[in-house]
Amino acid sequence: MTTATLARAADMQFEDYDPALVVEAVNELQPLGAQAALGRVEELLVARGPAQPSYGLFWVLRALFDVPPEQGFPPVRIGQPSVPPPPKSGPLPRFPIVIAGDVPLLAVRGYSLAGLAEGVDAHVAYFREHGTIRSAPLSPSRDAAADEFLRQWKAAYGESYPEEGPQVAREQLARMGP
Repeated sequence: MTTATLARAADMQFEDYDPALVVEAVNELQPLGAQAALGRVEELLVARGPAQPSYGLFWVLRALFDVPPEQGFPPVRIGQPSVPPPPKSGPLPRFPIVIAGDVPLLAVRGYSLAGLAEGVDAHVAYFREHGTIRSAPLSPSRDAAADEFLRQWKAAYGESYPEEGPQVAREQLARMGP
């Protein structure tokens, strides 16, 4: 894997989140196996240092790993998301990532931070202990993604937030290109 792919994913800001870049990073890490993939993430974090935000790695890890439903994914503690997590995590277990049509969509526009953000290293440790690397690379289908996202969104929120998540998903799918 090129460090450049993972570094570009790490550098993504909320407003320019590109699911295609997460797919590329996940698909480069997945064949390495869990421990080697986490090792690559750790190497990048060490090289960047704690002062350089790497929020995009949260999204890569959430798309790369599965966890037992009873264990659940760890909350992302980088502030208050623009849309709160759903009351029950079942429909959106990876929140704020929603994998729809094998496309990892970020369901929030951003976070409001008041204090110190959690480091990605805490999630690396969590996935090392509880995670299982996905069994196959992502194989995105933009055609299926929009409808699947909406189905999952409605299962999680009902009639709440009818525009926020779906609008963000449409923007990200458009950013992916053909």
